[in-house]
Amino acid sequence: MIALKAACSLSSKVPYVTNNGLDDYAEELICDAMPECLKAPIPFDIERFLKSYLNLKLEFRRISYDQKIQGIVAFHDGVIQVIDEHSGKAVPFPVKKGTVIIDKSLTTKRSEPRLRFSYGHESSHWLMHRKVFAPDNPFGNILGYQNQFLAAKKGTIDYSRSLLEQTDGERIERQADFLSSALLMCKPALRQACLMFFKHHGEKPRRIIRGSSMKDDSLAVQLTEYIAKIFNVSRRAALIRLEKLTQIADKGFFENSEYFGNTLL
Repeated sequence: MIALKAACSLSSKVPYVTNNGLDDYAEELICDAMPECLKAPIPFDIERFLKSYLNLKLEFRRISYDQKIQGIVAFHDGVIQVIDEHSGKAVPFPVKKGTVIIDKSLTTKRSEPRLRFSYGHESSHWLMHRKVFAPDNPFGNILGYQNQFLAAKKGTIDYSRSLLEQTDGERIERQADFLSSALLMCKPALRQACLMFFKHHGEKPRRIIRGSSMKDDSLAVQLTEYIAKIFNVSRRAALIRLEKLTQIADKGFFENSEYFGNTLL
């Protein structure tokens, strides 16, 4: 399996990886697991990647009452609390190391894009953060979870806009979200899909700037929907990915020099 090249600080076991580094890592993984997905804009079989490439086991349970926790990955044997289908009460559920537990609410056809993203998110935790949750981690339980042996996908982290990571928890959630997107919509395939989109519309490939014209505002919506359909992801996931790669940006966005040079086309 491809190893991640990352640096850890002296005060944390959470690896520091740039977004470009995560994109490169995703491409290496895909090249090793399913190279065909680098050559054409097709959906990445993230479930097969999770089960066959990473050798993780899948379980589906009702994890929380409010569905804020959509997935859990266990780095060690332990016990989690799940909701009993009949009584509605929380009950203990033993899990083995290398088990991914997904909330049953994501098993409907309508929720398939969210399910695929959760597969990618938990796979990313497994690939990147096992040392963070190791029993000998001297920095303690960084995320405040009662169980040190697992990482959970909570609905409280939004990596789409914020660039600042104030806690280790925010860092690992941002990394897992970004790597999940990079696996589901890898840059080479995404680039091809965008070129196809512009060719279909008779447009020269370019960055779309929202707020600059009604045409660009319309193209931003259409491109987002197009990418979501091709890669079988949610429109929100597609939009965030396109924004992170600055294929879609707001007028005035590039006044911040931090974004110069980060482009898809």
